[in-house]
Amino acid sequence: MNRLIAILSVALALAVGGSRAQCPPPETLGPCECHVDAKGLPALVCRRVAGWQEVGDVINNGLPHLGSMDIVASPGITDLPSLAFADTLIDAIRFYDTGLLYMNRNTFSDVTAAALKSLYIKHNSEFYSLENDVAAHLPALEALYVSYNTLGSLSGAMAETAVPYIDLSHNGIKSISANYFASCTALKVLLLPFNEFTTSDLGPGSLTINGDPDDLYVDLAWNSLTEGVQPSAFGGRPPKELLLSHNGIATLSESVFGQLLTDMEAAYGSEAYILLDHNQLACGCDMAWVVDHPGRGLLQQAECEDGRLVSGLTPVDFEHC
Repeated sequence: MNRLIAILSVALALAVGGSRAQCPPPETLGPCECHVDAKGLPALVCRRVAGWQEVGDVINNGLPHLGSMDIVASPGITDLPSLAFADTLIDAIRFYDTGLLYMNRNTFSDVTAAALKSLYIKHNSEFYSLENDVAAHLPALEALYVSYNTLGSLSGAMAETAVPYIDLSHNGIKSISANYFASCTALKVLLLPFNEFTTSDLGPGSLTINGDPDDLYVDLAWNSLTEGVQPSAFGGRPPKELLLSHNGIATLSESVFGQLLTDMEAAYGSEAYILLDHNQLACGCDMAWVVDHPGRGLLQQAECEDGRLVSGLTPVDFEHC
């Protein structure tokens, strides 16, 4: 009930309060600067913050609604207190180049949580943990950016969340627990490029996503998935768009790619695709199956190391096999 009241309060405040908001006098902003954004809301950028109390003093100084709040170039910020943003309504919160180590749901009051649409944690070289219930605590969240950090692994499972966009790129992630994303009920875009996955790291159910039934985009480019992704990793429901560029893939095995093509075509028809550019495929006899597979048209920018396109291969290319 308290959560519902908080959400209703946010809706009322958003409806009546934004257009009258102004920036406070500069002398009251400590390490922060303020400008009015395109929506007429104050937006704070706080640099070289030594301790969170400096930010807390600004937040509590007559700022009920912010369009955004950026904490940048602040290695002294390593953790955040509970209810760090008091009950301020904030559309977007961004941490960039800080010393932040982790984040949990207690960081946000119900009021702040109910308003937040974008959470951005990027280029924080020591950030190793986003607790699995944070997104679930943010019911209005439209985008979760947690990239260029040091997450290392995704363990356990995210609590149920309707966030449609998650970016976990550039983190050195090596493993994902089974069903980690299974409770992402509206997910459309999952970005996992520039991590350290191998084919064996993505076990059964590691990419199970019960998201948007009509569209699911999964980016796994720039990893080490030399054998692709086992169909079992998706838990029975494949993505509509699967990016496997720059993974060192030398051949497309029928057991992996043949099944993926079958599953993706059955789910989405000709609108599905697997992007395979920059993989230098050998196109040997073990790829002869591609010629007769009804879903071969879903293989996009798949190129043999001698320059032939996989989409153009014919039985003649394998008559020596």
